[in-house]
Amino acid sequence: MSGTLARALRRLLAVELGLYLLAGLWLVRAHDWVPAAAVLAALGCAALWRTAFGLATYAVAWWWRSPVPPPFRIGPIRFVAHAAAELAALAAAYAVFQPFERAWMGGAGPLRASGARLPVVLVHGYVCNRGIWRPLARALRARGESVWAASYEPVYGSIETAVPQLAAQVDAALEASGHSRVILVAHSMGGLVVRAYLRARGGAKVARVVTFGAPHGGSMHAHLGAGENAREMEPGSKWLEGLAAAERAGLAAPLLALYSHHDNFVAPQSSGAHPQARNVALAGVGHVAMHHSRAVRDLVLKEIDAANAER
Repeated sequence: MSGTLARALRRLLAVELGLYLLAGLWLVRAHDWVPAAAVLAALGCAALWRTAFGLATYAVAWWWRSPVPPPFRIGPIRFVAHAAAELAALAAAYAVFQPFERAWMGGAGPLRASGARLPVVLVHGYVCNRGIWRPLARALRARGESVWAASYEPVYGSIETAVPQLAAQVDAALEASGHSRVILVAHSMGGLVVRAYLRARGGAKVARVVTFGAPHGGSMHAHLGAGENAREMEPGSKWLEGLAAAERAGLAAPLLALYSHHDNFVAPQSSGAHPQARNVALAGVGHVAMHHSRAVRDLVLKEIDAANAER
């Protein structure tokens, strides 16, 4: 059964398509447009508002940006290519993968059952569901990994509400695989969910953690978001301060934090690093496009291999 977000996104797509259909019929009948021109106009409108939204995220990210070290600076041509990739990734996430998450990700069980490797549990971010993991999950499945992904709800609830859901997913993966530990891979707010899980449950069941695009220090974009989880992600929030205080004695599991100096949803971008993690900075990669980035994928796979080599 599809989750709340998937159903909402499908309804929004249906409303959008209905509006385009009505507008197209009006243009054809009242203004003698040819159907092909009306279709092109609808496609143009769809691309236009999605582009406007994407550029708005860049505007906020630029205003609250952190300094970019010289080795990570990119020129205008690469920036345009990077922004285009991010806009395409956003469109794919919210019009293709997430509305139809069950079609892409299957049922509640693992995408591939394998007893030889440590299970990999994927944790999505804010206003997302497991469908966003389609690109990385496909790469993991192709190399024989046992991949687990769930949709955490309520969509706008506290980050803490996802902790027992993640705990259940971890336990299910361990019971099915026969292993004693999992590897957690998290995107965006999912990184905070994982940290909250480690605070509450400890790291006994976790071999390693990889986060990418996680607002470990919060993001100014959260001020524009809805829900309790958005309030918790605001820089300087009591929730973030409490989480950081619990980690001062050390992290409960090894953490690799990947972050981009050109993240358009995490600003300042430097908050994607964690003071007690192994941090790897990237350049020219957008927030959602990280799911399609070969550099991100290769670093995640390398960490998974290292975790399996240690067991």
